[in-house]
Amino acid sequence: MRVLKIILLPVLLGVAAGPAGAQDDAASLHKMTVTGSRLDNLPLTSPVTVIGRDALRASGALSVGRYLQTLPMMAGAPLGTTVGARDSGGGFSRGIETVELRGLGAKRTLVLVNGRRFVAGGNGTAGVVDLAMLPLAMVERIEILRHGASVEYGADAVAGVVNIITHQADEGLQLLADGRSSDRGDGEAATLSAVYGARLGSTALSLGAEYFDQQPVSKGDRAFSRQLLTVSGEDNAIVPDGSSAPPYGNFRLPSSGERLTLIAGRDGDAADDFRPWISQGEDNDRFNFNPFEDLLQEARRTSLFAQLGHPVSAQTSLFMEGLYQQRDSFTRLAPLPFFTNRLAGVSVSQDNLYNPFGETISDARRRLVEGGARGFAQDNTAWRMVLGAEGQWRAWRWDMALSQARNRVRQHQYGDLLADRVAQALGPSFRDAAGQAVCGTAQAPITDCVPLNLFGGPGSITPAMLADTGLSVLSDRFENEQAVFSLNLGGLLGALPAGPVAVAAGYEYRDERAHDTPDAQTQAGNTTGAARQPTRGRFDSHELYVEAGLPLLSDNRLHLDLGARAIRFSNFDHEWVFDSALQFMPQPDVVLRLAYSQAFRAPTVGELFGGTAQSNPAVDDPCADFSQLDQREIDLCVGQGVPADGSFDQSGNETPQLGGGNPALAPEQADVISAGVSWSPQAWPGLLVSLDIYDIRIDNGIAALGANTLLDQCLATGEANFCQRIERDAHGNIVQVRAELQNIASERARGIDLDMSYSMALAGGRLKPRLLLSHVLMRELKAFPNAAPFVGEGAYDADSFGAIPRWKGHLSLAWQAEHLSLGYAAQWIGRLREQGGEIFPGTSNRVSDRVYHDLHAGWAFDEHASLSVGVDNLLDRDPPFLANGDVANTDVSTYRLLGRTLRVQLSYQL
Repeated sequence: MRVLKIILLPVLLGVAAGPAGAQDDAASLHKMTVTGSRLDNLPLTSPVTVIGRDALRASGALSVGRYLQTLPMMAGAPLGTTVGARDSGGGFSRGIETVELRGLGAKRTLVLVNGRRFVAGGNGTAGVVDLAMLPLAMVERIEILRHGASVEYGADAVAGVVNIITHQADEGLQLLADGRSSDRGDGEAATLSAVYGARLGSTALSLGAEYFDQQPVSKGDRAFSRQLLTVSGEDNAIVPDGSSAPPYGNFRLPSSGERLTLIAGRDGDAADDFRPWISQGEDNDRFNFNPFEDLLQEARRTSLFAQLGHPVSAQTSLFMEGLYQQRDSFTRLAPLPFFTNRLAGVSVSQDNLYNPFGETISDARRRLVEGGARGFAQDNTAWRMVLGAEGQWRAWRWDMALSQARNRVRQHQYGDLLADRVAQALGPSFRDAAGQAVCGTAQAPITDCVPLNLFGGPGSITPAMLADTGLSVLSDRFENEQAVFSLNLGGLLGALPAGPVAVAAGYEYRDERAHDTPDAQTQAGNTTGAARQPTRGRFDSHELYVEAGLPLLSDNRLHLDLGARAIRFSNFDHEWVFDSALQFMPQPDVVLRLAYSQAFRAPTVGELFGGTAQSNPAVDDPCADFSQLDQREIDLCVGQGVPADGSFDQSGNETPQLGGGNPALAPEQADVISAGVSWSPQAWPGLLVSLDIYDIRIDNGIAALGANTLLDQCLATGEANFCQRIERDAHGNIVQVRAELQNIASERARGIDLDMSYSMALAGGRLKPRLLLSHVLMRELKAFPNAAPFVGEGAYDADSFGAIPRWKGHLSLAWQAEHLSLGYAAQWIGRLREQGGEIFPGTSNRVSDRVYHDLHAGWAFDEHASLSVGVDNLLDRDPPFLANGDVANTDVSTYRLLGRTLRVQLSYQL
């Protein structure tokens, strides 16, 4: 209530001071300055890319996030709803969309809506915005600030800012229907939207609704993802791969160390029903789980949104923004891979009724195909409300706003078993006098238990066995809540000989809360899935900023911008950041700019307070093949507990990786430099060329390296920071990899951006070509001080960076006449090299450039109705093979997956 009173007090004063007749144009009163500066009447000194509503619609994008992920300045490993993708830390996407400017991670790209922060989405406490929550029908334009902006906007604007400007509807009703499908007849998606605009006296009102429905596609429905693949040998020959837990089993005998699997067609009740396990090669025994999993997730979203602007006087207006979103999505995974060696205290007793070997087996692996596919169903509800006022007081512009938002997710997980029930079912068992299988011994039977048969092959696990060891559903709850109050003031303060001095100042209070509450069985570690502890926490901040624009030459030919922000956080030290920018116009059609900015990223609630969480990334253990190691590396492996005779083999297994929060974390620090030139030649009206170079240095980075990187670097360096995080059992098997968060990393990104656009009359219409290019000069990560850097430019590194092509480009050609419109777009993804992981040491897998071609055409029947059709990925290019990529055999965050896609869109305005 105190915050509301603070907002309403100047509004009431404005009403009292204003004339009786308020101005009619409410929409003009509710406006934001261009992203990158809060100063009035000065040219922008930071590089900004603007994407308009028409370009968004012509692109055929299904969502804001998917469109942004295709732009050249985006890279890395963003999450998307198109696949069951893992991010670089091994966590699955469950239906959210993120973006990464410069491939520096989604947490270092600040997402705003109308210049204000947006609540985090997705699961629990990750602290990233789900761009899929923002319906396309709501968007007027997207402004991408490609420079650090912590002075202007606070924490997290390290790589830059994505600012979504919402659409103020014209009077009347706008209807749109969009449908699409791949040319294979699958991957169907449909969008229906309605936007209504009205004037109610002096009040401008916009109301909208959007519904989105996406059907799933299996990895088995595409040739490139149908079979899980890897590479073998010095020439990196592509060979079949899969899980070491197949339906016929994989059993390691302690007496001999030999691995055995059931011979197809045998019953598994005798030792001679089994043969040696084949781990590698064309005829290996691994299980290909890809046909059971989604390439495209099933998802449905319903969104409602509203905007209102109402002038209460000539100087003051009120505004309101509202958004509600409900999402249902489902991710299908393969049947459960069961590993006894991942469950504490679980082994197959030598006295188990179905054990044919007569010895206790601590490493038994079996794919439980009888249980069917696993799945994750999500019910996501989110809302956001902004109430504010703005106006003019003498020569000063002011605005204030209070926003409140909440994002809730209910997740239901299907297909896991209870560890304690499995332990009983694999313990001693016998047949009673009636011939029934009973757990325990004849002297101490366990009545509430059904013995589990892992040895009989597909079909040997009965529904009764599954019912006894399983559970119907695991239910998790996640929530993010955000409250922000902001007050901004700007105007002119005095003058220098070259002109007036523009100033801006403001205050912001932010409160962030989040929790992640796993199912009780998950918390107890009593499932065959990943264990995770609850997370709950909050922090708040009080922030003050000031900016000044100093004219050094008349007519803004040379001016200097200076800014500073002070932040007091509730849980770590105060922060001060500064920036400066210089802009020079040597002649009317040339602008030179140079900017320096300090930026920072605050740790998220999950990073600060996260409970212990387990993921299971696919791990290629370098200690599994001594033939590829030198003696120093072999000694390091043996020193960790790997058998010295080289008999150990764990390649390709999913391995527990433990992470969690660290309340002692401090903010990341960054220095950002950019320089650029813009040219708009008077001799060529309509041509604009902008060229910028950027250099970003991040210190005190919050990092937890992935399991594969830790294993590789342990052998490469022998450093305790790597090796001590790997825990093995007495047989050399990796029990877990600990991935604690620390402020230890440093990163560097440097590159060049080109934005070139033109507009010209042609053939009775208007042609508008636009070219966006990004070239990465440097991308490095140092895991800790003095460590050898991981080099990312031009490379694919699933653990550290994702994909960082040296070159990315986007070309669009749009021609518009009175009724007819034609368009062409090309997306260029430069070549990549892949090293480490599955790739043979000292070699690389080189991926060639990919260019996707899109076409569209539209016809406006009259001022009310229009129809457009399009084809995306015209040449039907498949994604390239990446050995260390997602289990779809490629990088699902970078490349298009469905092949050629056809789309049609119909719009009507009343």
